Amino acid sequence: MRSLVTLANIAILVMLLAAATLLFPLHGAGPAWSAQTQVSEIRVLGNVVVSNKDVFLSDICDSDTLPGEWKTLAQSINIGDSPPAGSEKFVDPNQLRAYLTKLLESRGVNAAEVNLVVPEKIIVRRQSVQISPEQVETIFKQFVAENSPWKEQEYSLSRIHFSGLPVVPSGQLTWEIIPTTPRERFIGNVTANIEFFVNGEKVRTLGVTGRVEVFANVYLATRPLKQNEMITSADLKMQKVNITDSADRFAMRPDQVENRRVLRAIGINRPVELKDLDKPLVLKRGDPVTILYEQPGLQVTAKGQVSSDAGVGDTLSVVNVSSRKTIVCKVVDGQTVRAVQ
Repeated sequence: MRSLVTLANIAILVMLLAAATLLFPLHGAGPAWSAQTQVSEIRVLGNVVVSNKDVFLSDICDSDTLPGEWKTLAQSINIGDSPPAGSEKFVDPNQLRAYLTKLLESRGVNAAEVNLVVPEKIIVRRQSVQISPEQVETIFKQFVAENSPWKEQEYSLSRIHFSGLPVVPSGQLTWEIIPTTPRERFIGNVTANIEFFVNGEKVRTLGVTGRVEVFANVYLATRPLKQNEMITSADLKMQKVNITDSADRFAMRPDQVENRRVLRAIGINRPVELKDLDKPLVLKRGDPVTILYEQPGLQVTAKGQVSSDAGVGDTLSVVNVSSRKTIVCKVVDGQTVRAVQ
């Protein structure tokens, strides 16, 4: 990328001269501008490489041709922004020559007696570095490893993709990586933005995607399970399978299968799906319970015994131990039922 810097077009000529006049007294007024400040030659460089975001007059002048005070002055005069990393700018030589002439005259120096060596082409480039694919992949892998809920042996990361390799200015490079989904689960397609900073200033954002395949132990049926059968530990075994596209589909914890009834037949060596299991049983036939009899402003309890297996929220028959009457109740928890009016 190339662009033309014309100092006149952006009014830099006038502003810089005014700034220089304010910073330093005119016509040698003051001890800093003595006979030692006489300059006989100013040599401008044709190819300039800068490391900062601003270009100063000292960057484009050969410092060997400038006396100490003039060198200090040149270091204080900002002539514009540096080009973006990986691109270049042209400084208009005619405008620069005119500016240098006025700057010399503002210091009481006869510009005609100074040899101004200004090349026909002045190119300014900014030092830059290109971030490697390996560096991007390393950043993304570290991001997944530090933020995903999976252990290293439980997942694999592949198909890392990004568009273009960032070219950034040279300097101290740091970065932050932010998931594009606020509640990223780190399973399946994972996307994030890497924000690159140079010397603390943000210079580039790069979008990255990757595929996280997750493997987990799930329960499999060791024999054909019939509809309405109660599951026992002997009916199950665990095996590692890919759950990437179905993380919430299979039973993976004991509490998800214990005291559960099979709602539909499950074939041998087939993963047990949560949708094929009834809710857990909290009561078994014959268990003792507390019966709650509730009326507005009144609550009475009695001892009871359930007549069937049940889960929380189920309705079942309960025998009142004292009266031997059978009443219909709703299960509150593993110790309590509420009489249904």
